[in-house]
Amino acid sequence: MRPIDFRCLALFCFFGGLCPVVAEAGKMRSAPQETAIDRCDSAAAAPWDPDSSNVPSRVEFRDLQAQQAIEACRRAVDLSPDMRRLSFQLGRAYDRQGANPDAYRAYRVAAELGSAAAKVNIGILYRQGRRFEKNEVKARTWFRDAAEMGLAEGMYCYATALDNGVGGPADGVAARTWYVKAAERGTSKARDALVRLDIDGLGTGTRCD
Repeated sequence: MRPIDFRCLALFCFFGGLCPVVAEAGKMRSAPQETAIDRCDSAAAAPWDPDSSNVPSRVEFRDLQAQQAIEACRRAVDLSPDMRRLSFQLGRAYDRQGANPDAYRAYRVAAELGSAAAKVNIGILYRQGRRFEKNEVKARTWFRDAAEMGLAEGMYCYATALDNGVGGPADGVAARTWYVKAAERGTSKARDALVRLDIDGLGTGTRCD
């Protein structure tokens, strides 16, 4: 039996009153998908990810319940593989669990779909090197990519790399530029870093975690 083509049925709206049926059928078809997305969002949406700006409840990394979030976000990704924030959130869940290679794979999928937040967290994985490759050059590159996409957290992280010579030479002028951009977008820790930069000069020790 061929599946119903709802676009064809919609042509009969004015004749048979089918529009409510078509709409409701569409809702019924997407209900499991929407439920899975909501559960992943509730479990692992990041407060600083612009892709989650419309999510009513977001979770700080320290408060993330890893196993619950992994289960919710795996299901959501399976149903909606092209929704980048879900892969990012699955990566956060693995990251919180300490399964950093799994986190990287999920973040990488999200980054390839255009998630600047995922690029920040890939950079953090490389900078920290915990149960994962430590490579500060790669960390700096990922931070720069996120910054150039306009993400405030990426701007801050790239500034810390420039400030402290992570993955390349220190550059006070560039560090200040990116701290200012992050601060203008509401990142309070960037404002704090600017004060330290003015007082102590390069090498403030500010970190992106």
